[in-house]
Amino acid sequence: MVVTAAERRALAGQVAARLAGTPGVTDAFLTGSLLVGLGNRTSDVDLYLLGPDVAPGRHQVFAESVRIDVHRESTAGLAGTVDRVATASLRSDAGPAVVPDRDVVAALRLRAGKVVVDSGYLGTLRRRLREHDRVLRRLLLTRWLDAAHYGQEDLTGLLDDPSDADAATMVARLLLRTAGKAVAAACDDLFPGEKWVWRQLDRSAPAGFPLADFRRLLRVDPLADPAETGLPEVRRFAQTCLAAAATLGWHRVPLAYWPRWHPAAGPLHRLPELSVRAYVDGVVVTAPDSRRVRLSHAAALVWALCDGVDDRTLTQDTEHLARTHPVYRSLDRERTAGLLAGLLEARLVERKRH
Repeated sequence: MVVTAAERRALAGQVAARLAGTPGVTDAFLTGSLLVGLGNRTSDVDLYLLGPDVAPGRHQVFAESVRIDVHRESTAGLAGTVDRVATASLRSDAGPAVVPDRDVVAALRLRAGKVVVDSGYLGTLRRRLREHDRVLRRLLLTRWLDAAHYGQEDLTGLLDDPSDADAATMVARLLLRTAGKAVAAACDDLFPGEKWVWRQLDRSAPAGFPLADFRRLLRVDPLADPAETGLPEVRRFAQTCLAAAATLGWHRVPLAYWPRWHPAAGPLHRLPELSVRAYVDGVVVTAPDSRRVRLSHAAALVWALCDGVDDRTLTQDTEHLARTHPVYRSLDRERTAGLLAGLLEARLVERKRH
């Protein structure tokens, strides 16, 4: 007998209501892929049981065919998670892992969760998260941009040794997955799990996003394809997705404004091995040799748009996007030309001659 998603949620709700009545539990909420329109008939559900004196722990229970992961946590522990998220600095000089990944995931689960029991404390924490929604959204973007950065770094090393071809293929696909997740997050689809990236992009990616190409690139062997349609295409497309997320997406500018997802035939190109990460004080572009350049948000957008364009197209793009957010307001023709000259000098962009 197949249990529908609605039936699975109902079964989980019944178990949640029963467990929420155990001594010491004052607040409870359900969360997981099934609660946000994702998941399938084998997906589990997460139940958080909270109370002042609840000891942290985790176990599983079953309701017919539905597995429920039960997370026990003190209300003070969850409040600490929310506090660390709400006060995150997101500066380029703050060091790695300022907010632990588990805190970001727990906060996202709380944000999207279905309340079962609320003493008032749970509602207070959820309101605080809503007040700092921009920070939480940027923390999730940071998660994917960081993962892609380390993927680019690993890929460069693996490609040096032919015996590491299988590992290189795996990392190339990881790079694409994280790029897809970054696009989804930039489109305000803030589910932390990776495996539903397809459905997230199906429902959230902007019109014109080449989802068919994303699928194709993830399924082929990037090292077995011809040089221009294998790994180079994977890296270019992933970098474009990440660049769009780290610029427009970081500032919550809809990605429908992004001018192109595939390179044009012009001479200006980003160096394909560069990774990109966004912060409140700028955007950091990193090369595999550990060269690290911090750009202003305006300069980063110029860098991101150098995807096979010529100077005229680049200026048209920046003048159009200058209206989308105050941080890009300075991007007139003269400012764009000056920033491009700096990017060429810093060897972050190259001008190819055909």
